[in-house]
Amino acid sequence: MPSFSFDPDIAATSLASFLGIRFYLKNFLFPENDRYPDMKKIILIILSLFILAACNAREKEERLQKELSEQTFTTTSYNYTPYDLYSIAFKEISLPFNIDDAPSGGSVFFRDASEGRLDNGEKVAFSSGNCCLSWDRPVDKPLRVRVVWSVVFDMRYHDGQSSISYDERTSRQGSPGSRWCQAIVDILPATGPDRPTSVLLHFLADGTVQARLGTFKTAAPLAAAEVKLHASRLPQGQFCRQEIENPFYGIPRKPHRE
Repeated sequence: MPSFSFDPDIAATSLASFLGIRFYLKNFLFPENDRYPDMKKIILIILSLFILAACNAREKEERLQKELSEQTFTTTSYNYTPYDLYSIAFKEISLPFNIDDAPSGGSVFFRDASEGRLDNGEKVAFSSGNCCLSWDRPVDKPLRVRVVWSVVFDMRYHDGQSSISYDERTSRQGSPGSRWCQAIVDILPATGPDRPTSVLLHFLADGTVQARLGTFKTAAPLAAAEVKLHASRLPQGQFCRQEIENPFYGIPRKPHRE
């Protein structure tokens, strides 16, 4: 059965419009001594129906916009590793992964990232407001996703001359000075009573990736004790737990639009 929601503002506007049109018809278009009382009633009914239809359409549009807003989540990515993170993306595990249309977790380069603090005062770099994950299911259940990102372990190569001729669409490997990685992660439900609005991704030094729903008020780094549990570095030359082929390889560029 379709749901019905009552909006007092819309109802007041509809009533005011209806009474205004009725007053106009009665006093100007069809005064009391008019010879067409039936015509007046017909026009009044038709105009009233138009007003109600317009109000219903507006109410439906506002309801759809609200539902869409509640299903749209931004992403904040926290970087506890010693390396820059580039082009973070993720997608529900059951869906085909195409990095071009996957929700973005942004990039976390230490030189220009935002800076937060753990509860012990230590600094952590992060990127926030990245768009957008559409979540059309209950938010009190975990969602398993594939997270893909590039670890930039040497910015001199990544930004240097050796990268000038690199084309990420035609190379199976990552750009010089970087490696592509992936992890399968459960996005856990939010803590607290407020409806979540964002996904919080945490990239830890031992290669672990954690994820949880949150809000603007609850978006924060992990507790220092949790970060310490994952502080052990990976073996030298290893930059994540699962390296993968460059996910941009073989995907045509989208046409440029003005």
